[in-house]
Parts: sequence; structure tokens; C-alpha cells
Amino acid sequence: MSHLKLYHPGAFESASELEPNHGIDGRVGDDEPVILSFNSHARRFGKQWVESVVDRACLVHENKRCLHCRHPVVEPIELDNSLWNRNNLPIPGTATLVGFHCHKCHAEWPGV
Repeated sequence: MSHLKLYHPGAFESASELEPNHGIDGRVGDDEPVILSFNSHARRFGKQWVESVVDRACLVHENKRCLHCRHPVVEPIELDNSLWNRNNLPIPGTATLVGFHCHKCHAEWPGV
């Protein structure tokens, strides 16, 4: 079984302390697993961004079936304003969600 080592930039005092046997908190020989909190990670992006991601996920889940024919294949309709990654590809889930489209009856409804 392989072990995943994580680097935490604030864990070390200087670059000379970066050795492979240091744990995430800088202690030598730290083999205990570290549980990373979603809230501490989310603070880097801001509370508003995290809430919008959760709201978007709830909206997509609520509209997973067509409102007219109850068909399960529904596609979100998004604006062309998504964020782009360093490979010049759109980042999924960052575009503005405006509605949904059913693949069976071709009905469309707003994503309110």
C-alpha cells in the first residue's frame, strides 16, 4: 500500500526543514492520519463561493427529472461564462446556471 504525503506550506519554519520524514504538522515520524476540514479549506475561497456551490448542487439535484414527463435525462443550461483552468479548458460547475433541458420531450424550464 502506498502512502500519500501532503505538503502544508505553513508547517515548516524554513525551506531547509523540508525533509521527506516530516509529517503535515512538521513533526518527525508523524504516521497518524490527518483529517482535513472542509471548512478550513473553504475559507481560502470565501464563504459566498462555498454557499453558491452548495446551492448549485441542490438546484441540480432538485431538477434531476423533467418537470413535464419525469424523464431522468435532464441537462443543465449554462451561460458561456465559466472559469478557465491553466490548460485553457472550462472548469465544470463554474458557469452561471440558467435552466434545464429535457432530452425526451425537449421541455425547458428556468433554474430558480
